[in-house]
Amino acid sequence: INAEYGGIMVARGDMGIEIPPEKVFLAQKMIISKCNLAGKPVICATQMLESMTVNPRPTRAEASDVANAVLDGADCVMLSGETAKGKYPLEAVSIMNSICREAEVAWFHSQYFYDIRRYGNTGLGALNPSTGPNKLIAESTCIAAVDASFAMNCSCIVVLSTTGATAALMSRYRPLAPIIVVTRDERVARQLHLFRGCFPLYYPEPKNPEISWMEDVDARINV
Repeated sequence: INAEYGGIMVARGDMGIEIPPEKVFLAQKMIISKCNLAGKPVICATQMLESMTVNPRPTRAEASDVANAVLDGADCVMLSGETAKGKYPLEAVSIMNSICREAEVAWFHSQYFYDIRRYGNTGLGALNPSTGPNKLIAESTCIAAVDASFAMNCSCIVVLSTTGATAALMSRYRPLAPIIVVTRDERVARQLHLFRGCFPLYYPEPKNPEISWMEDVDARINV
């Protein structure tokens, strides 16, 4: 499954029907960890802030649930009924944002980076058989960039990407600095919102054959 999918949603409500409720948290953590190792986006959903369907504030247990999903390694947390039919959709989004930002501060980014780097290409190859020389070069570049961002305490990492693959690979290593992804593809820009730490920036200007590649790079970086 890991080799075929583009991303996974952990729908705890549906899983609670198929497996005993007391085992749902184990399935959630297992799925999220496998997605993290494979570098695939994973969404945690269902009853995240369920009480906010009718109440302006969540329960403390719900706030802890959202924070723990972030600490588990989820790329996204999702609201459903809270915003689709709830009385307080804006408040639900605002509170979830606050919880996620607080949980991100508690995330040990550098330790995670060293742990996932130690896991190495062997694990990634086992989960994603499409590895090759180009993939290994891209991964080495991403590792070096993330390592440098920790060493230099960088404010951000700028990635110029056509397909979004480099940005997705860099997101796997969870740099502390936000990843600003400049792309000419609107579809790629939308998809990259699912990857943790990625902030896509759509660059609408087409390639100009009259300027050099470096001039094109400078134009996208300075946008």
